[in-house]
Amino acid sequence: MRSDLRVRMVRQRTGWRAAPALLLLACAALLALPALPAHADDPAVLGQQGGQLRFRDDAGREITLPVPLRRVVVFNRYTTEFVRAVGGMPAVVGVDIDSARSKEYWPTVTPGMLAGQGQSSPNYEAIVAMRPEVVFFPRNSDWQKAAEVLGRFHITVVVLTAWDVLKHEQNVELLGRLFGQPQRAARLNAFYRGYRDLLAQRLRGVARKRVYIEEVGNYKTLLKGSGWHDMVELGGGQNVFGDVEIAGQSSARGTVQGFSVDPEEVIARRPELIVKLEPGQYLPHPRAFSEQVLKGIAARPGFASLPAVRSGQVYHISYYLAGGCSKIIGALQIAKWLYPGRFADVDPEQAMKVWLEQFQDVPAPGGYSVSLAELRK
Repeated sequence: MRSDLRVRMVRQRTGWRAAPALLLLACAALLALPALPAHADDPAVLGQQGGQLRFRDDAGREITLPVPLRRVVVFNRYTTEFVRAVGGMPAVVGVDIDSARSKEYWPTVTPGMLAGQGQSSPNYEAIVAMRPEVVFFPRNSDWQKAAEVLGRFHITVVVLTAWDVLKHEQNVELLGRLFGQPQRAARLNAFYRGYRDLLAQRLRGVARKRVYIEEVGNYKTLLKGSGWHDMVELGGGQNVFGDVEIAGQSSARGTVQGFSVDPEEVIARRPELIVKLEPGQYLPHPRAFSEQVLKGIAARPGFASLPAVRSGQVYHISYYLAGGCSKIIGALQIAKWLYPGRFADVDPEQAMKVWLEQFQDVPAPGGYSVSLAELRK
């Protein structure tokens, strides 16, 4: 489908320690939010008249929907988190397995709300039975097929990529309007923007340090084009594999979201910080598991000579902290590790606490990261 295709669909409804000063500034910013104008200065939102919202989704399609939405299915946990953060969970009638498997994190999700195993394998029969008005998919899904299949049942597919760090504000703004919660969306954007601007201010002029980020599989890194690469860069790091262009690479090596590299390539790039993402879960990993992961990385052939291993700057971090609020909390944590003097008054765990307790309405257990340096003490 052409990216500039304009699809106009109009239908009726049928159903957490930052320094106290930083926290005070954040609270003041939230309280000082002005009333929203009739049309936000947001490229995704094109206009609103009465109960009809006209917008452009992440596939470039122009869509018009009656708002607020009453019945929706959401694929991809990051989108579901944003929906919850803006107060839209009462309208959610279906989710994918990632949001259905953790009762502690998703207390309102029931087994009957399972709409598929993931964004690439939706259960269309189950979705239709849920009678949603809208189904949300990220752009790295097979949304085209979903739009074709569900369109036959007058169900609208909206492409919204919540893992995209660079589109955080427009995604949240759009969701706030879709669910009739623009002020809640504005508060979330103020929280995000406060840390984004803090990072930009304090990292100005730094000599970026080399970071190797690895996902669940050994020697599987993230490239430019993934949200994890953007997280590293936003945190003042230089992704050691950020120069790799996916075009022309063998498909067997993977995608920007998970790209296989040779051990020799990692050693040759001399990372000063290593971040291991494994795996994604709400509750902190057992200490013994993190210890096993970190010691395993340090014991890899040739790794003992790497600056990151020699200094103990190897971290095992939960996807939940790294990915919190469009990965801004992960970026904050990377900045704290790389430039502790510049971020002495910032505690990413406190930012995570705020994200979980105030925007996700769940307790903040803490303890989402462990370092090799800690194990050596």
